[in-house]
Amino acid sequence: MPQARHAVLPDQTHDEAAREAFCGSLRKLFTETLWPGVRDVYEDVHRPAFERRTGHAPTDVREVREALEPSFFYRAANLVGRSAQELLWDTVGESVERQLDGLDRAAASIADPKGSMRLNPDVAVPRYLDMVDIHVMPGNFHRELGPGDVYAAALYDRGVYQFAYGGMGEDNEGLGRAMTGWFAENFPEFRPRRILDMGCGCGFSTLPWKRLYPDAEVHGIDISAPMVRYAHARAESMGVAVHLSQQDAARTDFPDGHFDLVTSCLLTHENPVPQIRAMFAESHRLLGESGMLLIDGAHPPAADHEDEFFTTWFNYNANEPFAVGLRKLDLAEAFATAGFPPEAYFTSGAREAVYLKGMAGQKKRRAASAGYRGTTKPARTG
Repeated sequence: MPQARHAVLPDQTHDEAAREAFCGSLRKLFTETLWPGVRDVYEDVHRPAFERRTGHAPTDVREVREALEPSFFYRAANLVGRSAQELLWDTVGESVERQLDGLDRAAASIADPKGSMRLNPDVAVPRYLDMVDIHVMPGNFHRELGPGDVYAAALYDRGVYQFAYGGMGEDNEGLGRAMTGWFAENFPEFRPRRILDMGCGCGFSTLPWKRLYPDAEVHGIDISAPMVRYAHARAESMGVAVHLSQQDAARTDFPDGHFDLVTSCLLTHENPVPQIRAMFAESHRLLGESGMLLIDGAHPPAADHEDEFFTTWFNYNANEPFAVGLRKLDLAEAFATAGFPPEAYFTSGAREAVYLKGMAGQKKRRAASAGYRGTTKPARTG
């Protein structure tokens, strides 16, 4: 399935498309075959060998890693996984750089925009973001190669499509549609006037909210100027009117109580715990008395040290260091500390989604999709 076209999506030559498809296939091989195979090898061979050698089973993550270190399969899988990640960005990056001038011009030449864009050069990129290339993506999400640049966003749009080997849908909006679909089914009577999507990136999670609530005023914010430029051009090209601005999600310029719904998709796991707490506090300030906070991307603590080892490969091997802190964060406590009433917190039951309800009198229906469940909770106060 080819990626859906829009005005600022990079083109591909035949050879570029072939190389990028290879990168996606290599990622798929690692994700679906090699890394699951490491767990099989561990359970069948290396854990028993460790027990014979030491007289006890591995007791923590360090000992699980120690048990696997003699394994050629484990070392080879690690090499393939990391190499696939680096090769993906290098391959897509060459294609984006080849046509970057044209992409920058396309992003700057929006005629008769229906939405809006605000950039703020005074927004400082925090050191914790500037020092880590999340996902091994060169320069992270905010790298600029020149004035009016969209390099980081174009790289991410094309790269994440290959990274997920098309699994996010032809427009990379699969997670956004999943969130909005779950929300609409569970809160069918909710009609927000204003929605804020924190960490909007290319707009993959922003545009689905506008499609779900066409009469709502939908805003997306991101700390990266290239992302905001690109998301604006992409949205206008796709005929969706949203309002995008360059802001830090922990310190926005919107007034108190301005939004009925604040949401984020895959944002929390890319930020350290103090920033996550600050974003929750800012969400509390921004929400009206009947508002709702919905976040996606939180991970519950691992079942045990073996589960932690086998579910955190990306954290330690593909530059997602902050996800470890998120897994250990007590979200109910963090929400309460931000000002939300403790009884208002609930989860969907799905591994990758956590929701906070802050709306009184809303009839909640159980989602039909497998894995989603929760309970209605009282309204947010204060």
